[in-house]
Amino acid sequence: MPEYVVVPADLVKDRQVILDLWRRNLADVNQLDEKYDWHFLNNPFGTGQIWLLESNGEPIGTTSLGMRPLKLNKSLTTAGVACDLAVNKHHRFLQPALMLQHALLASARPGVRIVYGVPNSAGSAVMKYVGYQDFCCVHRYAKVLRISHYLQKSGKLGTVIPFIGRMADQGFAALHFFGRQRTRGLTQVLPSFDERFDELWNQITSEQWALTVRDRRFLKWRYQECPLRQYKTLGLLTEDKSRLLGYLIYYIEGHSAVCADLLASGGPEDLDCLLSSWTALAWGCGLSSLSLSCSNGALAANLLRHGFSRRSSAPQRKAARTKQHELCKTLFTHEQQSAIAPAAADSWYYTEGDSPY
Repeated sequence: MPEYVVVPADLVKDRQVILDLWRRNLADVNQLDEKYDWHFLNNPFGTGQIWLLESNGEPIGTTSLGMRPLKLNKSLTTAGVACDLAVNKHHRFLQPALMLQHALLASARPGVRIVYGVPNSAGSAVMKYVGYQDFCCVHRYAKVLRISHYLQKSGKLGTVIPFIGRMADQGFAALHFFGRQRTRGLTQVLPSFDERFDELWNQITSEQWALTVRDRRFLKWRYQECPLRQYKTLGLLTEDKSRLLGYLIYYIEGHSAVCADLLASGGPEDLDCLLSSWTALAWGCGLSSLSLSCSNGALAANLLRHGFSRRSSAPQRKAARTKQHELCKTLFTHEQQSAIAPAAADSWYYTEGDSPY
């Protein structure tokens, strides 16, 4: 029987050992060196933490904690986002994973008030075992822009794809999303995060229990300096462009535009304006769909009014899972300090940008 032990990693000395373990065990192994530097070494909100699992002195697994600035109730604090649970194939059973997660929770640096994560199904079971609470569901919402892409994939257009596809797309667009009126302000793609983003953040009076601090320092690091994707920022501005009323940050994946973050200081009108502009922008780029994941009920309601549909469902204990059945993700939290007040299930304003990567 192997003898397991978990030790804190030295981010400099153990770098290559960690990267080798990631390459063998993580699903996404693109740009691991860049990811390591950006997320753990060059994070302005705190150097990350990584733990190594050893079996008879040999490293066979890792888990990690990245740092995020968080507005929790009315105070500012630091949250840790749990990620990169990776264990060699012959050691993938419950005990090694539990040991890694126990070590993470027990030795997270002082000042980390809450740890959260949105794991896959296997990671969810481990989080429950070590005391995380399943806080809320994170659902995915989508909106079709061009039906020709899906008809072509299904083979229903035969040899007349170009002609029929164009007609179908134009009719679909006219019916579904170009008749909507935009309200106040104007929108444009912004090249960088300037002082207007700080002014917007200072105006946010969210009643959310938890909300990542979305000032320009965070946004610059999370999106502009991220080596893993090319993000674009759509800003909603006043007529004189002196103030920012809201923004939508997205990236392109395949034929889809995927929203990473969305924030507005006003009500549904500002969100509607951003979504309408994003729709038109994606259509003009030839994309086939929009996608956005979130936990917030008010934002979800606005998406549904704007023509999005929910593509994920809450997990059902007895229902059989099929390939066509997309399950929602679950946001798990672990309170490192017991004085945190309880919160309602949809009171964490979570978007894809709150994920580790």
